[in-house]
Amino acid sequence: MHTVSEVAFFDANACLGRSMCRTPGSPYDLKGLLRELDLCRITRALVYHASARELDSRKGNRALLEEIGGNRRLVPAAVFNPTPYKGERDLVGELSGLIRSGFKAFRAFPLYHGINFSDPEVRNVLGGLAERKSALWLDYDQLYYNFNQIGQHEQRAIDLAQVDLLAADFPDLTLVVVGAMYNHHSALFRVFDRRANVKAETSLFQGFEMIRFVCERWGAERLLFGTGLPLTSPGAARAALVYADISEDEKRKIASGNLEALLGEQQTPTLPDDPGRSRIMAAVDRGETLDSIPIFDCHGHIAPPGFEGPYGLTLGPQDAGSIVKVLDRIGIDSVAVSSWELMGGDTLEGNRTAWEAAQAFPGRFLPYAVVNSNYPEEWPQLVEECFTARRFFGFKPYPFSQRRQISDPAFENMLELAQNLRLPILCHFAFEPLGGVTAEEIASLAPRYPQTTFIVAHSGASFRAARVLVPLAQEFSNIYLEINYTSVPFGMVSYLANEAGVEKVLFGTDTPMRDPSPILGWVVYDHLSDEARRKILGGNFLNLVKKIGYPGRLKGL
Repeated sequence: MHTVSEVAFFDANACLGRSMCRTPGSPYDLKGLLRELDLCRITRALVYHASARELDSRKGNRALLEEIGGNRRLVPAAVFNPTPYKGERDLVGELSGLIRSGFKAFRAFPLYHGINFSDPEVRNVLGGLAERKSALWLDYDQLYYNFNQIGQHEQRAIDLAQVDLLAADFPDLTLVVVGAMYNHHSALFRVFDRRANVKAETSLFQGFEMIRFVCERWGAERLLFGTGLPLTSPGAARAALVYADISEDEKRKIASGNLEALLGEQQTPTLPDDPGRSRIMAAVDRGETLDSIPIFDCHGHIAPPGFEGPYGLTLGPQDAGSIVKVLDRIGIDSVAVSSWELMGGDTLEGNRTAWEAAQAFPGRFLPYAVVNSNYPEEWPQLVEECFTARRFFGFKPYPFSQRRQISDPAFENMLELAQNLRLPILCHFAFEPLGGVTAEEIASLAPRYPQTTFIVAHSGASFRAARVLVPLAQEFSNIYLEINYTSVPFGMVSYLANEAGVEKVLFGTDTPMRDPSPILGWVVYDHLSDEARRKILGGNFLNLVKKIGYPGRLKGL
């Protein structure tokens, strides 16, 4: 059993106060925030005020101090918005006033507030922060975004070129990048190479083995544990850290030590033991291998050794051996995988890679067959290789890369075979049919192919997505909701379980595009019973396997 002693957590990225766009059920007042910190065993948090971002930063900063009321578990961070013009405004004087008021950290929203970092007055403020060896959190969230996007994090457009220039101009100012995720790795890591004064908080830092990679290359000092509360699940970031393959000392630095050093705070204690705590939660608190419950991941990918990632992404190792090491550390029994060739052209070769993984590690990989509808002449060979000579688990179409929607006649052969063989189809959800399968398409296909199980991937990406998918899972017995997405919205897993029925919710992680641990934490630290956790993490998938009569082997069965 892999286990570590529990470390103390000091959250570097949390918000207090009423936001206009509240995640349903999320905490906004002091009592609610402390309740969620307690649930996830997070001792302290650095917080800013929602109204300081959305309305008036000076008024919001004052409200933060009043609402905290001297609570020693919360440390106030001031939002600094230099953009509103007032002829006699003294930005440096405002900064000094904030410091006198007790603020130890500062946060800027370059896009939300339209900050011009080349403005001489703004640069004077940055210079003042640098003289004090202070830290500035840079949050590139923005007010407007593309409504075809399914995740609420996708409007975060981090300008790492700007971060690089600021870090070079102000080497004594620590810059903390907020919300960096897998599509920022390539640029962020180059900034890490050049600038020792740039760090990242980890609320969305979910890349496969990426915490270990950062520790090995640049040191644990570059990362600060952050949750993104109340927008995102605090349990996701917590589990990502406790299951990272790094030393206990490195975990302590990231969990609390690095933030303590930045703010000049005393060492953070762990919270008192809770004798009534859920057994599953207590095991995840300590990073124990969860070998006492079945865990099956219905959404993964795979590639040969040496694969660097599709497009311009830096994803880390994507091969079977690397995946199994992480599965073993967490306690995940099996994962259903499709080849990364779903974004390339040679899906036949990609399917062979998935099958080879299943043969090399019996019971650990269930292969999905990827169908490229733009090469119809390959269909007979795919059927022979995947469903005559062998038995793949199901199908994974990907309209986004093929520019062809799943309701297109070109996918009819796939749908008919899935119906005849009672196969599941893992369908990437989207609001637009060339981005993935839409709710309207699923509603049309499910009754036409009743023996096919439609697993809707990324159903938990946002409440906007969940609200159109839940009624479908309620209406059709052959529609299931797979949860994973980078956004890990607060309270999403319990929402899906309560509204669609817990038996319709499936655990999926997209590993190794992301590490599976944050999605595990998203489930475990939501407001669920252990019985519901067991169903979502593996029980429901096992029932589905029995329902469709899949003859392949799964670990432990």
